[in-house]
Amino acid sequence: MFGRILFPYLALSLTGLLYSCASKTDVQADDYLNKARELTKEQQFQLAKLYVDSVRLKYPKDYVKIREGLSVIREINFAEQKRSLAFCDSMLKVRQNEFPEAQRNFVFEKDAEYETLGHYVYKTQTQEKTIGRTFLQTKVDENGNLILTSYYSGARGLNHSSLKASIKDGSYAESLIVPKDGALNYEFNDGGTHYEIVRFNKKAENGLVNFVLTHEKSPISITLTGGKNKTYRLSTEERSAMKAASELSVILGDINRLLNEIRASQARMEYIQKKQESLNTDSDSN
Repeated sequence: MFGRILFPYLALSLTGLLYSCASKTDVQADDYLNKARELTKEQQFQLAKLYVDSVRLKYPKDYVKIREGLSVIREINFAEQKRSLAFCDSMLKVRQNEFPEAQRNFVFEKDAEYETLGHYVYKTQTQEKTIGRTFLQTKVDENGNLILTSYYSGARGLNHSSLKASIKDGSYAESLIVPKDGALNYEFNDGGTHYEIVRFNKKAENGLVNFVLTHEKSPISITLTGGKNKTYRLSTEERSAMKAASELSVILGDINRLLNEIRASQARMEYIQKKQESLNTDSDSN
């Protein structure tokens, strides 16, 4: 209701912006459309759309100008997508230039038979270096998703399903509980040693990584919680991997997001262009 009351007044105010020294009858539909085109060149897209809308409100029976206004709206939308595309292209180049340095300390691992996405794993935490260790591995998939994996090995099983990171002053962060699924989260025995692997995605790690990074100068204890608990001190290597993986995750995530936005903008521009060409063809035939 408020929008319906406000918009006619906004249209009148636009008339004043166009010709503050002229009477309202001097303002024609073409003046609104020409002003919209001018604002489009200045990249003031939302204001340009208001001027086009004013034609429909002030000249509701001028179907020729209303139809022309629809064409101007497509011009505005095309210009918007063009600006978005230029911005995304620029940011993508920045992120792609940052990527080589960010992934310098990582090894790319992918099992083509079982995995659709590969992972960037910190060089001291690769698969062959996990045997017999209890530690936290931080890796990043090709889409930029951060994955925290808890590896445990010992004489007895813990049946752990969550993590707790804490510092001396009592502050802590806890992950969500991740149940065993026999695929990504599982346990097994080998040669008298019990192994447990629990993987936490961004949602499941529940801010634990950010807690560690925030308290980078404080000693941090990690507690594996479940059937039995085990606590150990987070190593310098684990913290370095976590920090580097977090930075790589942001860069890869941005690259994938920008690529998707570029594809979407290109598709919208192509659609607008085809629509405009189709209407122009129909207009010429008439």
